[in-house]
Amino acid sequence: MRHTERIEKTLISEERVQRRVAELGAEIARDFADHDTVHMIGVLKGAFVFMADLGRAVWKAGGPDVRYDFVRASTYGTAVKSAGEVAREVRVEMVPSKLDGKDVILVEDILDQGFTLARIRAFLLQECGARSVKLCVLLDKELAHPSAQVQAVRRELVPDYTGFRVPDRWVAGCGLDVAEEFRALPEVVVVREEFYRHG
Repeated sequence: MRHTERIEKTLISEERVQRRVAELGAEIARDFADHDTVHMIGVLKGAFVFMADLGRAVWKAGGPDVRYDFVRASTYGTAVKSAGEVAREVRVEMVPSKLDGKDVILVEDILDQGFTLARIRAFLLQECGARSVKLCVLLDKELAHPSAQVQAVRRELVPDYTGFRVPDRWVAGCGLDVAEEFRALPEVVVVREEFYRHG
């Protein structure tokens, strides 16, 4: 069942997404022009759609070959984050291989509170041996009332490549889900929060 009644509105159209991904691909192609390969590490599950499109955009822009790898981290599951959250434990479950001395791009669907990306970036640098880690996000959420700890984490997580800044709403599409729904949408939508709040 498609549950379209749970969608409030389209926030970013498919055409705008495609155009911006092409622009990001061109930026990355320029920045990595002296590299033989661009190593992209996607955060599962949400980043796989964006990263596939981004890699093709790099190639179309005349950039180097793209190597894909993935990392998985557990935080949300089928639940949705709580408001005013102070901290969140992040467990890295899937380890990329052969990153020693590599310059990599960590690709994520959305930068929200930042706990997941901060943990994964540290993991790639400290435990996987990456030389550098640039951050590319499709969406950068402008949090309305972040805790002091979230603010501190976000100050350390300024993306190198950003698709769009979005308001502090529940969004989905382009690989991003809400409770595992709407990943396949080609645009970014705002969902109706009341369908996902329990208790």
